[in-house]
Amino acid sequence: MNWQLKEKARKRLAGETGAIVKDWGGRLSVALVFPNTYYVGMSNLGFQTIYGVLNRRSDIVCERAFLPDPDDLAIHERSGAPVLSLETQRPLREFDCVAFSTTYENDYLHLLRILELSGIPVKTSDRGPSDPLVSMGGVCAWSNPEPLADFMDWFFLGEGEESGPEAFALWRQVSEAERDPAAARTEFFRALLTVEGIYVPHSYDVSYRGDGTVANVVPRDGAPLPVRKRRLLKTDEHDTVSVIRTQDTEFGSMGLLEVGKGCGRGCRFCMEGEIYRPVRHRHIPAILRAAEIAMRHGPRIGLVGACVSDYPWIDDLVVALRAKGADISLSSVRADSLSPGLVQGLLDSGTQTLTIAPEAGTERLRTVIHKSLSDQRLLQAIDLIAASGVRRVKLYFMIGQPTEAAEDIDGIIDLAKTTRHRILKARRDPASLAELTAGVSSFVPKPWTAFQWCAMADVKALDGKIRTLTRELRKVGIHVTHDVPKWAYLQGVLARGDRHVGGLLLLALAYKGDWKRAFREWPRNPDFYACRERPLSERFPWDHVDVGTKRERLETEYQRAMGLVPERAIQWKAALA
Repeated sequence: MNWQLKEKARKRLAGETGAIVKDWGGRLSVALVFPNTYYVGMSNLGFQTIYGVLNRRSDIVCERAFLPDPDDLAIHERSGAPVLSLETQRPLREFDCVAFSTTYENDYLHLLRILELSGIPVKTSDRGPSDPLVSMGGVCAWSNPEPLADFMDWFFLGEGEESGPEAFALWRQVSEAERDPAAARTEFFRALLTVEGIYVPHSYDVSYRGDGTVANVVPRDGAPLPVRKRRLLKTDEHDTVSVIRTQDTEFGSMGLLEVGKGCGRGCRFCMEGEIYRPVRHRHIPAILRAAEIAMRHGPRIGLVGACVSDYPWIDDLVVALRAKGADISLSSVRADSLSPGLVQGLLDSGTQTLTIAPEAGTERLRTVIHKSLSDQRLLQAIDLIAASGVRRVKLYFMIGQPTEAAEDIDGIIDLAKTTRHRILKARRDPASLAELTAGVSSFVPKPWTAFQWCAMADVKALDGKIRTLTRELRKVGIHVTHDVPKWAYLQGVLARGDRHVGGLLLLALAYKGDWKRAFREWPRNPDFYACRERPLSERFPWDHVDVGTKRERLETEYQRAMGLVPERAIQWKAALA
C-alpha cells in the first residue's frame, strides 16, 4: 500500500508552485515536520519560512512531512508504512535530522505519533547513533518546552531564521570531524550549549517538591542558565513570506507576508505579545521586497502579524501594495486602529469579510484583560464597518476569563445584537445586509502572561456559556462558532505542564488518542496543571527559560487585573528593526 502514499504525495507536490526539490548528494538532510495535516501545516507561515531559510543553504536539503490525513492513517497502521517526506517520498528514518515546527499544544500527541509511525524511538534515551536527531521549534518550544523534554534532543528557543541553519551546520561540522557516531553526538550536544537560542533538555536536572511543583533546575556540562531565546535584531534583513502556493490550505492561493514581530498592546491573556518582545515593525521597502516574492505566484497577499492594523504606516503600506497590483487581506483588525483608508484598501482588494476581536462583552472585563477598547470606540468601529458595505462581519470573544461574571456573558449577547442593529440601520437595502458571526473561544492560561497564575474555568461551565450564547444569538440570526472546551482543557494541561506530563502523552500514544483513558490511568491529577490557582511565589516549569519578559512585571500586571494594586493607563509602543 506504500505506493498509494507515494502517489498521493506526488500529486500533492504537482499541485504546488514554489516547492524546492534538491539532489541529496553531499548535503545534510533535514525533514521539517508539521505535526498536523498538510492542510493545516501549509497554512502556517512560520513553517514555510523555515523551509525557505534552510533550503537557501547549498549544504542542506530540507523536505517537508506532515501528519497523515485521517484516511491515510489506516494504511500506515495496516501496512506498517512509514511517514514519507513530500518532495522525494523518503521515510523520515533516512534523514539526518527531523525537526518539528509546533504551534499548538494539542499537536504534541501527533508529534509522537509521527515518530512512532516512522520507526524512530519516541524517547531521546531510546535513540542511538543510527537514528535521526530530533528537534523542535515554534512558539510551543520556547514558551514551555518541558512537557516534551523527554522526547526532543534539543529545542529552538526564539526566532529560528538564524539558529536553525547554525545548529544544522554545526552537526555537519562535528559529524564530519568525528568518525565515531556516538562520540559525534556527545560532542554535538556539548557544542550546542554554546549556541544562543538552543535548549538541550537532558543537560538540565529538574527536581520537584512534595506538592508536585518545581523545586530546582540544575544545569550540567556547562549548560547556560537561564536559557535565552534567540531574537532577530534586524527583521528587515529576513523575509518572512510564503515560498509555496497551494490551493489545499486555509488561505487557498493567497501568499502570506509578515509585517512585523510582536504586539505592544500588552493584553494580559496573550502569550504572543510577551514572548516576541520587543515589537519590531519592518520598514515599508522591506515589506515591498517580500511582497515581490509572494506575488510571483499570484496577486493575493495576506498581511500577517500579532496586530497588523497597528502597523504605524498601515494606510501608506496598503496604498503601496495596491500600486504593485496586490490584492490585500488581513486576518483581523484592531477596532481602535481601524481607519477609512484601511477599510477602503481592503474592499478594493476584494475583501468580503472584516473581523474585529472585542474579546469581552463589557468594558469592565476588557479593562481587566488590558484590552484598551472602550464601548464608544468599539461602536465607532462597528459603524465604520457597517457603512463599508462589506458582506461578512465577524466578532471574536473569549469566555472563562479571570473575574468573568454572568453580566459579561450578557454583554457579549448585547454587543452582538447591537452590531447587528447598527448594520441593519446603515444598510436599508436587504440585499446589502451583512452576514454576522460571533466566534467564541475558551480562555486557556498560558506561560509568560499576566494570567499564568490563574485557574482555567471548569469545562462544564464553559459548555454552559457556549450553549447560552448560541441559543440567544441564533434567535436574532447571528451565527455562532466555538471551540470545544474539553480540548481547551487538554491544551491547558499541556501548556503549563512539566516533565511529568510526558508520561500522560505516552499513555495517550499507547491508547491511540483515548485521552479519557490516559487521564484515568495517569497517576497525577490533570487539574493540578489546568484548574489550579497558583501562588505568586510558585516556581514555574518554564522559569529557567528567558524569553525577554520579566516575571516581576507580569506579577504586577496580574495584581492590577485582580484589583490588588491600582490599574494604570494603557500605553503601548513599538519599534522598527
